[in-house]
Amino acid sequence: SSRRRHTRFRNVTGVQTCALPISAPRLISEIVTLAEKETDPAKQADILKNNSSAALKTIIGYAMDPTVKWLLPDTDPPYRPLPEGTDQEGNLYREAPRMMGYFINTHDGLNVKQLKREQLFIQFLESIPEADARLILRVKNKNLNLSKEAVKLAFPSISKNW
Repeated sequence: SSRRRHTRFRNVTGVQTCALPISAPRLISEIVTLAEKETDPAKQADILKNNSSAALKTIIGYAMDPTVKWLLPDTDPPYRPLPEGTDQEGNLYREAPRMMGYFINTHDGLNVKQLKREQLFIQFLESIPEADARLILRVKNKNLNLSKEAVKLAFPSISKNW
C-alpha cells in the first residue's frame, strides 16, 4: 500500500509556518563571488556568515584547510555543464557535504579507487549548475580569493586548526 505524506500548515498571527523555503537559495558560487569582491576581511566574513550553510562551510574548508589534500588530477576533467535553466540550483547544498569527502584525503576518499573517484567527480560536476561546477574546480585547485582571516571570523569551528 502506498503511504501518503500529510503536511500541516499553521497560521500564527497571519504568518504561515512550514519547513519549505519561501525562495530558492542563492547559488554557492554567487555567495563566494560576492565575498571575493570585498577586500575587507570583516565584510567578507559578514557575507559568509549571513549565507552560512553546511555546503558553504564544506566548500570553503576544503579550499582553505592546509591539511586537505585533493585526490584528483591537477588538470580539470572533461565534463558536460548542466544545461542552462535546469532546475538544479539546490543540488550543491544537498550534495557537497555528502559527496566531496570522496575526493579528498578522508576515510571515504581513500577507500575509493582512483578511476571511480574521477568518475564520481565528473558526475558531481554535471549535476550542479555550471557556475557552481566552476567554483568546485577552483576549490579543488585551492584558488579562492578569500582571506583566511575572513573565514576564521565567519566560521571559527572549521578553521580552528589552521
